[in-house]
Amino acid sequence: MAIIDDGGRTLKLEPAPKELHLHEGAFHVSAKTKIYVQLGHQSEDRIAAETLAEEVADRSGLQLEIISMKPEAKAQEGSIVLARLDDKWVRKFLARNGLAADQQVGEEGYILFSDDEHLIVAANSGQGLFYGVQTLRQLLRSSGKTLVCPAVGIRDWPTPETFRVEQDVWRDAPPRHFPSS
Repeated sequence: MAIIDDGGRTLKLEPAPKELHLHEGAFHVSAKTKIYVQLGHQSEDRIAAETLAEEVADRSGLQLEIISMKPEAKAQEGSIVLARLDDKWVRKFLARNGLAADQQVGEEGYILFSDDEHLIVAANSGQGLFYGVQTLRQLLRSSGKTLVCPAVGIRDWPTPETFRVEQDVWRDAPPRHFPSS
């Protein structure tokens, strides 16, 4: 769990992301906000978009429209973009904001960026995008008739917990003695 004091607010994220940077400002989800999903992945990524739209509706009553867009297209300001990291515009935008879309993110990881005008969740797969939306859902806070996401930069990817636990068990286990035949 990540707990970060954000000027009197506490962010609790489970599981805790590998990298989290808190910035000044916040993204406001309002009645004008739209969720953009890139063409080519819309059937797989629509699950994440619908999950997010349902969360926003449940918590604020706002009904966000989900729109498909070409990867090279630019979403209007104040929109939430669910994108793939193979989009060079998305990678450049994230890099300009200090978030590398490198191999460490992998297939199941994601990058989440928000500031006053942008909210982007990007991943290499639909599963990674879904995980990023789960983190975004935790970040959203009520503020009057809108929801607010603090300005953050997050990079996260799964840790092979099972593999590490198995390694520890084998390393710490006493020598095994097998009966001789």
